[in-house]
Amino acid sequence: MFKGGVVTTFLLLVTAQGASAQKWDAPLFFSPRPMDDIGAYYVSSNRCCGFDNSNGLKLIWRQSGNLNLGVHAGTGDLSNIGESILLGAELYGPLSNIIRAGNLALSWSLGIGAAFGEDDDTQLSYMDFSVPVGVSVGIPIGTGSTTILPYIHPRVSFDVVAITDEATDVEETFTDVGFAADLGAEVSLGQSLLLRAAYTFGSDSDETGKRDAFGIGVALRMQRKVIVR
Repeated sequence: MFKGGVVTTFLLLVTAQGASAQKWDAPLFFSPRPMDDIGAYYVSSNRCCGFDNSNGLKLIWRQSGNLNLGVHAGTGDLSNIGESILLGAELYGPLSNIIRAGNLALSWSLGIGAAFGEDDDTQLSYMDFSVPVGVSVGIPIGTGSTTILPYIHPRVSFDVVAITDEATDVEETFTDVGFAADLGAEVSLGQSLLLRAAYTFGSDSDETGKRDAFGIGVALRMQRKVIVR
């Protein structure tokens, strides 16, 4: 029984590290001038401790109005779409009207979301929950129909990772306060098309996972705003 408990705990720890590649908020693709748009993004996450990289796909819909809302959904692993699901939501708002510094663009963000997954070989499942809070800062370059907005989006997050052995119903839970930042760029191509790319790096613990990831994708601007009465 003791040996079984040791093995189970070891597997849970290893799975926690492997699941770290599937953070819902890496990257967030959140520029300091968020727009009404919907986008699709390819994400490559760097797994630690000998695990392979994972290649995922994420959809992000953002709408402004009297409620600035963003919704994230996708998969952390395109080879096993049903076994790795990413879900998240965010609220955001501008800071440029409070902090005035020339062309500097600033926006705050508050998110909540989780990644869910399972491994049929080990019969382990995980839930990777996080609440990131941050500020996106950048300076637009260029005028006219083509502009570039390089930015940095640092944030802190409260993270909870729960790993369950489905065979024995044993669960291990890890909590941490993590730090991450996106180095990104948003390129406006005409009136409707946006190209976004970002790299996420962080200082999360081995237990709750790493946020190192790269992503790139396109988005289409939308004119309809969300009005909550």
